[in-house]
Amino acid sequence: MKRSQSLLVLFVTFLIFPAVAHAQAWSGIISPERATDWTGAGVVGGIPSASWTQCGSTIAAYSGTAAIINNALATCGTNRYVLLGPGTFKLSTGILHQKSNAVLRGSGANSTFLVFGPGAINACGGFGGIICMSSPTDSTYYVGAGTVYNWTGGYAQGTTNVTLSSTAGIKTNSTVLILNQCDDGKSGILCIGTSVDNGSFFNCSDEYSVGTSCSVNGPDTGNVTANRSQSEMFQVTGINGNVVTLSHPLRNPNWASARSPQAWFYQPLVLAGIENLSIDASSVSATPWAIKLFNTANCWVKGVRVVNAPVGAFSALDSTHFTFEQNYAFQAQTTNSSDAFAFQFTQVSDGLVQNNIGQQIRYMVFDEGANNGTVFGYNFFILLDDNSDGLTQSFRPHAGGDTFELLEGNVAVNYYGEVYHGTHMMNTLYRNLLTGWESCAATSFCGGATAKSTYTVPFYLDSYNRYINAVGNVLGTPGFHTTYESTSQFAGHNIIYAIGIGNPNLTVVPNDPVVKATLLRWANYDVVTGAVRFCGNSSNTGWSALCSSASEVPTGAPLYPNSVPTLGDTSAGQGALPASLYLSSKPSWFGSLPWPPIGPDVSSGNVGQCAGSLNVSGKFNGVAATNASQCAGSGLSTAWAGHVNANPAMNCALNVMGMPPDGSGNVLAFDASACYGGSSSSKAPNPPTSLVVVVN
Repeated sequence: MKRSQSLLVLFVTFLIFPAVAHAQAWSGIISPERATDWTGAGVVGGIPSASWTQCGSTIAAYSGTAAIINNALATCGTNRYVLLGPGTFKLSTGILHQKSNAVLRGSGANSTFLVFGPGAINACGGFGGIICMSSPTDSTYYVGAGTVYNWTGGYAQGTTNVTLSSTAGIKTNSTVLILNQCDDGKSGILCIGTSVDNGSFFNCSDEYSVGTSCSVNGPDTGNVTANRSQSEMFQVTGINGNVVTLSHPLRNPNWASARSPQAWFYQPLVLAGIENLSIDASSVSATPWAIKLFNTANCWVKGVRVVNAPVGAFSALDSTHFTFEQNYAFQAQTTNSSDAFAFQFTQVSDGLVQNNIGQQIRYMVFDEGANNGTVFGYNFFILLDDNSDGLTQSFRPHAGGDTFELLEGNVAVNYYGEVYHGTHMMNTLYRNLLTGWESCAATSFCGGATAKSTYTVPFYLDSYNRYINAVGNVLGTPGFHTTYESTSQFAGHNIIYAIGIGNPNLTVVPNDPVVKATLLRWANYDVVTGAVRFCGNSSNTGWSALCSSASEVPTGAPLYPNSVPTLGDTSAGQGALPASLYLSSKPSWFGSLPWPPIGPDVSSGNVGQCAGSLNVSGKFNGVAATNASQCAGSGLSTAWAGHVNANPAMNCALNVMGMPPDGSGNVLAFDASACYGGSSSSKAPNPPTSLVVVVN
């Protein structure tokens, strides 16, 4: 009878907590406190517009203001799209899209060209967008949120019900709710106090002073609620008195009443999209984003080419469950002089940035404010245009509150978890190729330098980047990287891992040994070791020879340790790593390309390295390529031990668009339909909701 009762409790618990009880792809690799369910990232259920019908007549190419397009969108019915015909639209004003359940669709990024004039900008809540997608009713911006309630109960990691001081104005299945709390050591409405390192999960944004706080420059006051850098976003699925039901469980493990947690909300634009067109912003004289999402939920941009955006191509602010998919960004006007971005995010969650190509842009992905639960999957980012001998970044969390992000299957240059404006925790890198180097053969992108020689590190963590997971990645460039790791300010820059590095050149932020103590490294291949490392314990392959009997699994980490993984080390009898942490099977847009494309269990990969000495003018020596014809006569060498195949975005860029393998050259024609077999992502199934428990 006791056994039957125990089984009943187990099954009932599963039914009550389906969102957290079903098995995750990372089970057996990453401890549950350090990961989340990424299968719901992006537009919930996928982008729906393939079955929608056209609204009105096709708009022919013309010259003038965007009023015709704006009016067509504003008067469009539900689940409809406005179609722009082929040709060049010369527009003197920006496009404003505030219609839910409606799409602005071109006839293809290689057919419909939007060329914007100098004054083509929308206010877009005061943030600027050439094409602005924003809520038609709510311009609330989190720094000055209009209605704020106290969050009075329900703080445990994994809960889906929280209690607020009021729920007035919050609407079921409509409102987006944002929860935040004071940084560690602070409390009250104004978050008064001092942040002191707790040696573990440290949420902080204040400028470092000896013994207190954490960051180089202090909080980014234009992009964060003062002293409340940690936040999470939800759609509200139920209200019972002052208890609100959230669309997914709380992720961060440190919510507490002592940190004076609060809630604010907005009413979003929903199910709106931009598709299949090209934007040329070369003549725009202001500094807006090409496409800006502001106060949105379940909105998307797909199949779009952006050329020479003033600041950046794609941006989301106060947005959740957005999707940027199968897009191409080329250059930005501010490149080589100040910040320039392919993708920029501020106060967002649960986004999906997938199958995109970025070329000749200073920063590819930049988290300007809190970002929680977003997936960056299968992108190809090449040529970080810095106009110097230094590398900028493919992925750069830049503000406090960037947590539980997943980077999977990307081919890019590097990941830089910095600490300029706050701390970052619980991010995961899975099955990526990060080269940590780029060629200076195209010297116009190196400011006259003959070689990239500074910050050439594929995996770089500043101090206070804790509880990071790196699993199944391929790291470094053969012939360039010579040192495995550094945990103090390094003299050279040809290192695979820079871990817990302070910033003595900018401030007095010290080195941080907790970064390494909490870092999970498992099943990664690097060009210095020349092998896959399974450094858990003496039962793992290569424990003495490769690992020097030193564990890279944080089994003794404070508060949130990770057990030695039970998957990946097949030579020691373990099962294989899962192909993906957010896709349930090979997606249709992979076509005939190998799946998974990157990882320790991949062999005979089709990505090699152009042969010869690095940085030879007129050559692509050292860069990744898929066939010898791309290597300007130097030939293609086997590299990365065959662990890398091209992902669809890389294959599109090099083999369909004809991009040089180092990313140099002019803007290219782009047509997503010529590159990807389909657009749907095969997400993992939802947990069962109709189980019947029979107890004998």
